[in-house]
Amino acid sequence: MYRRLLLLGDSQTQNGKWISKLNETFVRQLDTTNRGLSGYNTAWTVDTLQSILPNVPMYHFDMATVWFGCNDAVLPGHPQHVPLDKFKCNLERIVCRLTAEGIQPGNILVLTPPTLNEEMLDVKYGPERIRLNTVTAQYAECVLKVAKERGCQTCDLFAKFGKAVQGGVQPFTDGLHLNEKGEEIVYGVVEEFVAARLDSKWAIPDWKELEV
Repeated sequence: MYRRLLLLGDSQTQNGKWISKLNETFVRQLDTTNRGLSGYNTAWTVDTLQSILPNVPMYHFDMATVWFGCNDAVLPGHPQHVPLDKFKCNLERIVCRLTAEGIQPGNILVLTPPTLNEEMLDVKYGPERIRLNTVTAQYAECVLKVAKERGCQTCDLFAKFGKAVQGGVQPFTDGLHLNEKGEEIVYGVVEEFVAARLDSKWAIPDWKELEV
């Protein structure tokens, strides 16, 4: 039987090339449903959950990724900003809704927002820049806390991307969105999560195994 993976997030998920690579890796094993919504924060996502998760048996999911924080962490005064306490509450509501749909907490991977390249953001946005690493770090810590409290799997992409940058890797196109190297980092994390929850067999056998 094909396993089903729900992907919730913002543009990092909606436009994620790492998802295409997941589909290639787990062909005939996994169905992915991309519900990344570019520009969305957790508040707007909570409001759309009924549309994303209709109460229909065929939409049952076995696993999920939850990746928010990039937009919630913009500075106050911007419409995407969500205060840290409300961000935590929204994230908890999202996770609780997934578990209510039958996804086990251990099969939910909650990802932190990655670190930013502030120099690249300065070049693109100048004095209009609305994101800071010091603020994003607080939202990343909040994600880790929620995941631990709810028994979910997690990955600290803020730390992982920071380490990559320190090692000379440039994972961004503009300081926020991912280039090929950044996509590869995320793919590696999610691939490991999914692989641990699948067996090595195809959902439908190879034609050579059929009795004809």
